[in-house]
Amino acid sequence: MTFTYTSAKRWMLAAISVLFFASSAFSQTARVQVIHNAADPGAASVDIYLDDTLTLDNFGFRDATPFIDFTAGSEVVIGVAGPESASSADAIATFPVTIEGSETYVVVANGVLDPSTFAVNPDGISTAFGLIVQPMGQEESTDPEEVQFFAVHGATDAPTVDVVALGVATLVDDAPYGAYTPYQGVPAGSYTLDVTPGSDNGTVVASFEADLSTLAGGAAAVIASGFLDPTMNQDGPAFGLIAVLPDGMVIELPSVATTASETDAVLPSRFDLLGNYQNPFNPTTNVVLNLAQASDVSVAVFDVAGKRVMDIAAGTLAAGQNTIPLNASSLPSGTYLYQVTAGTGANKISRSGKMLLAK
Repeated sequence: MTFTYTSAKRWMLAAISVLFFASSAFSQTARVQVIHNAADPGAASVDIYLDDTLTLDNFGFRDATPFIDFTAGSEVVIGVAGPESASSADAIATFPVTIEGSETYVVVANGVLDPSTFAVNPDGISTAFGLIVQPMGQEESTDPEEVQFFAVHGATDAPTVDVVALGVATLVDDAPYGAYTPYQGVPAGSYTLDVTPGSDNGTVVASFEADLSTLAGGAAAVIASGFLDPTMNQDGPAFGLIAVLPDGMVIELPSVATTASETDAVLPSRFDLLGNYQNPFNPTTNVVLNLAQASDVSVAVFDVAGKRVMDIAAGTLAAGQNTIPLNASSLPSGTYLYQVTAGTGANKISRSGKMLLAK
């Protein structure tokens, strides 16, 4: 699906550009593109203020501006407010920034407004709403035969990932949430992009088709967007890859279905505990794990003194990713350790995690 601006939004962006140009006629300017990638349903549409001036009205998730001129050299407060805001005083988040003159930036709004109500990041990285800023942005490729792009990991509940162009090369290597890569170039063409855990390229989280055949000489931002598990994130938008072009066009890369033989090939190569979501929780959470083969699985919960306070016999679970519900309504608030065990006898393997019950 391709996003295009309505005529009203084009008029507004033109007015913003005029405003920036007029205010910066006697000062330095920079080029800035703004992308809304915050998947929190509570921020599905926002108003953006520069100091006290409303500059983007009802700016939607996966919307983007083209590159526009921005006054540089002095501090500006970027305010993010709800879509029905009356003034900058209604901002739910503010970010003081100073833009350097004669520079080009891509600014990605990302994260969630209240992390305690969403799945935690598997790597323990804060997912609070904020700005990811890529300096040295590009409005075109330096090579007319290539498409040059940088990538942003903007999916709050996803672990460190790789992005692999199937049969070509690893384009993104070990990127944790919030990371962005330098620009890199690939020949204009069509690619299948596999998103995998950073430590295991044999496990494909999702695959996407990226048709870059018409973009020679162009530039883009490729962003991991949405939630791997919407059900654990207030039913927010599902995970996907988007490509954002310098003119503000947003292209949602189509997902690629796997065949049965491909599915067999990408089963997890080992037993991994992916964490529990939500965490903190009250009183239910879900323990998520990967299994390389069907196994008997159990969960034991311990208090901080090491006393065993709960046992869950999950039974035999299939190879692949599995979710075990855990209800701690019988336990008092506090920090607990849980141990997940898979297999029996000499093949028994255990992994442990920590969780916080907050009633």
